[in-house]
Amino acid sequence: MHGYDDNQLLALIKGGSVKAYEILFERYYRFLCLEASLFLLDQAEAEDVVLELFVEMWDKQIFRMIDRSIKAYLYRAIRNKCINALRKRKIVHKKQRQYEQRAQREGAACGIEQRELAASIHQVLQEFPAQRLRAFTLVYIEKKRYQEAAEEMGLSVNSVKTHLKLAIQVLRNKLDKFR
Repeated sequence: MHGYDDNQLLALIKGGSVKAYEILFERYYRFLCLEASLFLLDQAEAEDVVLELFVEMWDKQIFRMIDRSIKAYLYRAIRNKCINALRKRKIVHKKQRQYEQRAQREGAACGIEQRELAASIHQVLQEFPAQRLRAFTLVYIEKKRYQEAAEEMGLSVNSVKTHLKLAIQVLRNKLDKFR
């Protein structure tokens, strides 16, 4: 079958010959990959597009509609597939840019909100009485246990817990807008 010309192979393929289709594939695969890679500038994508063309031709029985040169058909079909791949690539890049821009805007907005929250927390903490601020700092910032904070402050554990309870209540009330 390797000695058959394209018209003979096409006739055999229309008759259902898988072997003739394999020969056609072997005959034009490298040529079509080269054409596709010149368009797409990506060898792996070019090979994928060529394989996709051959699979579609077989699955959809497209070869039955070809009534002229199979070579001309394959060349035109791969060119169209490459143009579609480039369009798809352009759409994907556009969507990626839109996503990145949206993420940056949202990140900036989130950053502003985080800075506002931090400033508000700082302001509320500055309004605390000295003992409450010290208890809050020791337990929540320095990560000391209640007992350690109590010993350092010269208070009972229950007094430290009371200071912390009041501190948390004030923070919740004054920072409610950030919830």
